[in-house]
Amino acid sequence: MSEEQIAHFGRLKEELRKRVEERLSIRKEFVDWSLNDISDFRTDLEACCQSSISEKWFYTHLKNDSEKLPRIDTLNLLSQYLGYKNWDGFIDENSTSAKPKRAKFSPWFIIILSVVIVSAGIAILFNRSNEEVHLRFVDAYTQEEVDQSTLTLHGRKGVTIAMKEGTVDNSALDTLWVDGAYYKSRSIPLNGSADTLVIRMFPDDYAMMLNFFSRSTTEDWQRRREQLQAAIHPDAKIFQSHPKLSGIELLNREEFIFRLTLPIDRLKNLEIQDIVYEDDQIYRLRFTQNMEEDEN
Repeated sequence: MSEEQIAHFGRLKEELRKRVEERLSIRKEFVDWSLNDISDFRTDLEACCQSSISEKWFYTHLKNDSEKLPRIDTLNLLSQYLGYKNWDGFIDENSTSAKPKRAKFSPWFIIILSVVIVSAGIAILFNRSNEEVHLRFVDAYTQEEVDQSTLTLHGRKGVTIAMKEGTVDNSALDTLWVDGAYYKSRSIPLNGSADTLVIRMFPDDYAMMLNFFSRSTTEDWQRRREQLQAAIHPDAKIFQSHPKLSGIELLNREEFIFRLTLPIDRLKNLEIQDIVYEDDQIYRLRFTQNMEEDEN
Protein backbone atom coordinates (compact mmCIF):
# COMPACT_ATOMS: atom_id res chain seq x y z
CA MET A 1 0.00 0.00 0.00
CA SER A 2 1.15 3.60 -0.66
CA GLU A 3 2.55 5.94 1.97
CA GLU A 4 -0.66 7.99 1.78
CA GLN A 5 -2.79 4.90 2.47
CA ILE A 6 -0.51 3.99 5.38
CA ALA A 7 -0.97 7.48 6.82
CA HIS A 8 -4.77 7.33 6.45
CA PHE A 9 -4.97 3.91 8.09
CA GLY A 10 -2.71 5.11 10.91
CA ARG A 11 -5.08 8.02 11.56
CA LEU A 12 -8.04 5.65 11.53
CA LYS A 13 -6.36 3.40 14.10
CA GLU A 14 -5.68 6.37 16.38
CA GLU A 15 -9.29 7.61 16.12
CA LEU A 16 -10.49 4.06 16.73
CA ARG A 17 -8.41 3.76 19.90
CA LYS A 18 -9.80 7.05 21.24
CA ARG A 19 -13.36 6.02 20.33
CA VAL A 20 -13.03 2.72 22.20
CA GLU A 21 -11.53 4.52 25.17
CA GLU A 22 -14.65 6.73 25.32
CA ARG A 23 -17.18 3.92 24.84
CA LEU A 24 -15.57 1.00 26.66
CA SER A 25 -12.99 2.68 28.96
CA ILE A 26 -10.17 0.56 27.49
CA ARG A 27 -7.23 2.91 28.04
CA LYS A 28 -4.45 0.90 26.40
CA GLU A 29 -2.59 0.73 23.15
CA PHE A 30 -3.87 -2.02 20.84
CA VAL A 31 -0.73 -4.06 21.40
CA ASP A 32 -1.56 -4.32 25.12
CA TRP A 33 -5.20 -5.42 24.69
CA SER A 34 -6.29 -8.65 26.37
CA LEU A 35 -8.64 -11.22 24.86
CA ASN A 36 -11.47 -9.80 26.97
CA ASP A 37 -10.74 -6.29 25.63
CA ILE A 38 -10.90 -7.61 22.06
CA SER A 39 -14.14 -9.47 22.81
CA ASP A 40 -15.75 -6.34 24.31
CA PHE A 41 -14.74 -4.28 21.27
CA ARG A 42 -16.08 -6.86 18.81
CA THR A 43 -19.38 -6.98 20.71
CA ASP A 44 -19.71 -3.20 20.72
CA LEU A 45 -18.85 -3.03 17.01
CA GLU A 46 -21.57 -5.60 16.31
CA ALA A 47 -24.10 -3.64 18.38
CA CYS A 48 -23.32 -0.35 16.61
CA CYS A 49 -22.87 -1.51 13.02
CA GLN A 50 -24.54 -4.96 12.84
CA SER A 51 -21.23 -6.44 11.78
CA SER A 52 -17.84 -7.12 13.37
CA ILE A 53 -14.28 -8.31 12.82
CA SER A 54 -12.56 -11.55 13.69
CA GLU A 55 -10.04 -11.97 16.48
CA LYS A 56 -7.45 -12.95 13.85
CA TRP A 57 -8.08 -9.70 11.94
CA PHE A 58 -7.51 -7.70 15.14
CA TYR A 59 -4.15 -9.39 15.73
CA THR A 60 -3.12 -8.93 12.09
CA HIS A 61 -4.03 -5.26 11.59
CA LEU A 62 -4.30 -3.62 15.03
CA LYS A 63 -2.01 -5.52 17.40
CA ASN A 64 0.64 -5.78 14.68
CA ASP A 65 1.68 -3.71 11.67
CA SER A 66 0.48 -5.42 8.51
CA GLU A 67 2.09 -4.75 5.14
CA LYS A 68 -1.32 -4.92 3.46
CA LEU A 69 -4.22 -2.49 3.75
CA PRO A 70 -7.36 -4.21 5.13
CA ARG A 71 -10.23 -5.02 2.79
CA ILE A 72 -12.45 -2.08 1.86
CA ASP A 73 -15.55 -3.59 3.53
CA THR A 74 -13.70 -3.73 6.87
CA LEU A 75 -12.39 -0.18 6.42
CA ASN A 76 -15.96 0.95 5.70
CA LEU A 77 -17.17 -0.85 8.85
CA LEU A 78 -14.58 0.80 11.12
CA SER A 79 -15.20 4.19 9.54
CA GLN A 80 -18.93 3.84 10.25
CA TYR A 81 -18.14 2.92 13.87
CA LEU A 82 -16.26 6.24 14.08
CA GLY A 83 -19.26 8.14 12.71
CA TYR A 84 -18.23 8.48 9.06
CA LYS A 85 -20.28 7.35 6.07
CA ASN A 86 -17.53 5.02 4.83
CA TRP A 87 -13.76 4.79 4.26
CA ASP A 88 -13.85 7.42 1.49
CA GLY A 89 -15.73 9.73 3.85
CA PHE A 90 -13.04 9.24 6.49
CA ILE A 91 -10.30 10.09 3.97
CA ASP A 92 -12.18 13.18 2.76
CA GLU A 93 -12.65 14.47 6.31
CA ASN A 94 -9.04 13.82 7.29
CA SER A 95 -7.27 14.73 4.08
CA THR A 96 -4.45 17.22 4.55
CA SER A 97 -4.31 18.10 0.87
CA ALA A 98 -7.66 19.85 0.57
CA LYS A 99 -8.29 22.35 3.34
CA PRO A 100 -11.34 24.59 2.81
CA LYS A 101 -10.90 28.34 3.05
CA ARG A 102 -12.16 29.87 6.23
CA ALA A 103 -15.23 32.05 5.90
CA LYS A 104 -14.91 35.58 7.22
CA PHE A 105 -17.53 36.78 9.71
CA SER A 106 -18.06 40.18 11.25
CA PRO A 107 -17.32 40.65 14.97
CA TRP A 108 -21.02 41.33 15.66
CA PHE A 109 -22.03 38.06 14.01
CA ILE A 110 -19.52 36.16 16.16
CA ILE A 111 -20.82 37.85 19.35
CA ILE A 112 -24.46 37.08 18.53
CA LEU A 113 -23.62 33.51 17.58
CA SER A 114 -21.75 33.02 20.86
CA VAL A 115 -24.72 34.32 22.86
CA VAL A 116 -27.07 31.95 21.03
CA ILE A 117 -24.79 28.93 21.63
CA VAL A 118 -24.36 29.71 25.34
CA SER A 119 -28.11 30.23 25.78
CA ALA A 120 -28.89 26.97 24.04
CA GLY A 121 -26.36 25.14 26.22
CA ILE A 122 -27.90 26.56 29.40
CA ALA A 123 -31.39 25.59 28.20
CA ILE A 124 -30.29 22.04 27.43
CA LEU A 125 -28.56 21.71 30.80
CA PHE A 126 -31.64 23.04 32.60
CA ASN A 127 -33.98 20.70 30.72
CA ARG A 128 -31.77 17.70 31.49
CA SER A 129 -31.94 18.30 35.23
CA ASN A 130 -35.08 16.21 35.64
CA GLU A 131 -34.79 14.04 32.58
CA GLU A 132 -35.33 10.30 32.73
CA VAL A 133 -34.83 7.65 30.11
CA HIS A 134 -36.63 4.32 29.87
CA LEU A 135 -34.45 1.34 28.99
CA ARG A 136 -35.69 -1.81 27.26
CA PHE A 137 -33.33 -4.77 27.02
CA VAL A 138 -33.82 -7.39 24.31
CA ASP A 139 -31.89 -10.51 23.37
CA ALA A 140 -29.87 -9.69 20.24
CA TYR A 141 -30.77 -13.01 18.62
CA THR A 142 -34.28 -13.91 19.81
CA GLN A 143 -35.50 -10.29 20.16
CA GLU A 144 -37.24 -11.34 23.38
CA GLU A 145 -37.29 -9.12 26.47
CA VAL A 146 -34.42 -9.69 28.91
CA ASP A 147 -35.40 -9.90 32.58
CA GLN A 148 -34.03 -6.64 34.01
CA SER A 149 -33.60 -8.19 37.44
CA THR A 150 -30.76 -10.31 35.98
CA LEU A 151 -28.83 -7.22 34.82
CA THR A 152 -26.70 -4.72 36.71
CA LEU A 153 -26.14 -1.10 35.63
CA HIS A 154 -23.03 0.88 36.53
CA GLY A 155 -22.14 4.55 36.21
CA ARG A 156 -18.81 6.26 36.66
CA LYS A 157 -16.20 4.45 38.74
CA GLY A 158 -18.32 1.31 38.84
CA VAL A 159 -21.08 2.80 41.01
CA THR A 160 -24.24 0.70 40.70
CA ILE A 161 -27.22 2.55 39.20
CA ALA A 162 -30.73 1.65 40.36
CA MET A 163 -33.57 1.24 37.88
CA LYS A 164 -37.15 2.00 38.82
CA GLU A 165 -39.53 0.14 36.51
CA GLY A 166 -36.92 0.24 33.77
CA THR A 167 -36.25 3.99 34.13
CA VAL A 168 -32.99 5.71 35.13
CA ASP A 169 -32.18 9.33 35.88
CA ASN A 170 -30.43 10.75 32.83
CA SER A 171 -29.49 14.12 34.30
CA ALA A 172 -25.95 13.39 35.48
CA LEU A 173 -24.91 10.53 33.19
CA ASP A 174 -23.61 10.31 29.65
CA THR A 175 -22.80 6.59 29.61
CA LEU A 176 -24.05 3.51 31.44
CA TRP A 177 -22.40 0.10 31.57
CA VAL A 178 -24.63 -2.96 31.83
CA ASP A 179 -23.74 -6.58 32.52
CA GLY A 180 -25.40 -9.74 33.73
CA ALA A 181 -24.62 -13.35 34.51
CA TYR A 182 -26.04 -14.55 31.17
CA TYR A 183 -25.19 -11.58 28.92
CA LYS A 184 -21.99 -9.87 27.82
CA SER A 185 -21.09 -6.47 29.22
CA ARG A 186 -21.63 -3.41 27.06
CA SER A 187 -21.78 0.37 27.29
CA ILE A 188 -24.89 2.49 26.68
CA PRO A 189 -24.35 6.09 25.49
CA LEU A 190 -27.14 8.32 26.80
CA ASN A 191 -28.49 11.44 25.17
CA GLY A 192 -31.23 13.90 26.08
CA SER A 193 -33.30 13.37 22.94
CA ALA A 194 -34.45 9.80 23.54
CA ASP A 195 -37.24 8.93 25.97
CA THR A 196 -36.77 5.19 25.41
CA LEU A 197 -33.67 3.23 24.43
CA VAL A 198 -33.84 -0.35 23.18
CA ILE A 199 -30.61 -2.11 24.16
CA ARG A 200 -29.58 -5.29 22.33
CA MET A 201 -27.86 -7.69 24.74
CA PHE A 202 -25.60 -10.43 23.40
CA PRO A 203 -25.85 -13.73 25.29
CA ASP A 204 -22.88 -15.18 27.15
CA ASP A 205 -22.84 -18.53 25.33
CA TYR A 206 -20.92 -20.49 27.96
CA ALA A 207 -23.15 -19.27 30.80
CA MET A 208 -26.20 -20.23 28.73
CA MET A 209 -24.64 -23.63 28.03
CA LEU A 210 -24.07 -24.35 31.74
CA ASN A 211 -27.64 -23.33 32.49
CA PHE A 212 -28.94 -25.66 29.78
CA PHE A 213 -26.72 -28.59 30.81
CA SER A 214 -27.97 -28.34 34.41
CA ARG A 215 -31.58 -28.45 33.27
CA SER A 216 -31.43 -31.22 30.68
CA THR A 217 -30.33 -34.82 30.35
CA THR A 218 -28.37 -36.59 27.64
CA GLU A 219 -27.38 -40.09 26.65
CA ASP A 220 -23.92 -39.00 25.55
CA TRP A 221 -22.35 -37.96 28.88
CA GLN A 222 -18.81 -38.31 27.50
CA ARG A 223 -19.44 -35.73 24.79
CA ARG A 224 -20.91 -33.35 27.35
CA ARG A 225 -17.79 -33.74 29.53
CA GLU A 226 -15.56 -32.95 26.55
CA GLN A 227 -17.59 -29.83 25.80
CA LEU A 228 -17.23 -28.66 29.40
CA GLN A 229 -13.48 -29.31 29.40
CA ALA A 230 -13.13 -27.16 26.30
CA ALA A 231 -15.17 -24.36 27.89
CA ILE A 232 -13.50 -24.28 31.32
CA HIS A 233 -9.90 -23.21 31.97
CA PRO A 234 -7.71 -25.97 33.50
CA ASP A 235 -6.88 -23.69 36.46
CA ALA A 236 -10.42 -22.44 36.95
CA LYS A 237 -11.76 -21.80 40.44
CA ILE A 238 -15.46 -22.51 40.77
CA PHE A 239 -17.47 -21.41 43.78
CA GLN A 240 -20.80 -22.94 44.73
CA SER A 241 -22.86 -20.72 46.99
CA HIS A 242 -25.05 -22.38 49.63
CA PRO A 243 -27.37 -19.59 50.87
CA LYS A 244 -29.21 -21.78 53.40
CA LEU A 245 -25.91 -22.76 54.99
CA SER A 246 -24.37 -19.27 54.61
CA GLY A 247 -21.32 -20.86 53.02
CA ILE A 248 -19.23 -21.20 49.86
CA GLU A 249 -17.73 -24.39 48.42
CA LEU A 250 -14.65 -24.29 46.18
CA LEU A 251 -14.45 -26.72 43.24
CA ASN A 252 -11.80 -27.26 40.59
CA ARG A 253 -12.62 -27.99 36.95
CA GLU A 254 -12.66 -31.79 37.29
CA GLU A 255 -14.86 -31.76 40.40
CA PHE A 256 -17.37 -29.40 38.81
CA ILE A 257 -17.58 -31.37 35.54
CA PHE A 258 -17.94 -34.64 37.45
CA ARG A 259 -20.83 -33.32 39.53
CA LEU A 260 -22.55 -31.71 36.56
CA THR A 261 -22.40 -34.88 34.44
CA LEU A 262 -23.39 -37.50 36.97
CA PRO A 263 -26.34 -39.45 35.51
CA ILE A 264 -27.87 -39.61 39.00
CA ASP A 265 -27.74 -37.08 41.87
CA ARG A 266 -25.95 -34.55 39.70
CA LEU A 267 -25.91 -30.78 40.02
CA LYS A 268 -29.19 -29.41 38.68
CA ASN A 269 -30.83 -26.06 38.01
CA LEU A 270 -27.73 -23.87 38.28
CA GLU A 271 -28.16 -20.13 38.64
CA ILE A 272 -25.01 -18.34 37.45
CA GLN A 273 -24.08 -15.44 39.73
CA ASP A 274 -20.79 -14.31 38.23
CA ILE A 275 -18.46 -15.46 35.46
CA VAL A 276 -14.95 -14.32 34.43
CA TYR A 277 -12.97 -15.39 31.36
CA GLU A 278 -9.31 -15.88 30.51
CA ASP A 279 -8.07 -17.04 27.09
CA ASP A 280 -11.73 -17.42 25.99
CA GLN A 281 -12.38 -19.99 28.73
CA ILE A 282 -14.25 -19.79 32.03
CA TYR A 283 -11.63 -18.85 34.65
CA ARG A 284 -13.81 -17.88 37.62
CA LEU A 285 -17.36 -19.06 38.20
CA ARG A 286 -19.78 -18.50 41.04
CA PHE A 287 -23.15 -20.25 41.05
CA THR A 288 -25.92 -21.49 43.29
CA GLN A 289 -28.31 -24.40 42.89
CA ASN A 290 -32.04 -23.69 42.74
CA MET A 291 -33.40 -26.46 44.92
CA GLU A 292 -37.01 -25.42 44.30
CA GLU A 293 -36.96 -26.40 40.65
CA ASP A 294 -37.48 -29.94 39.45
CA GLU A 295 -36.63 -30.05 35.77
CA ASN A 296 -35.19 -32.90 33.70
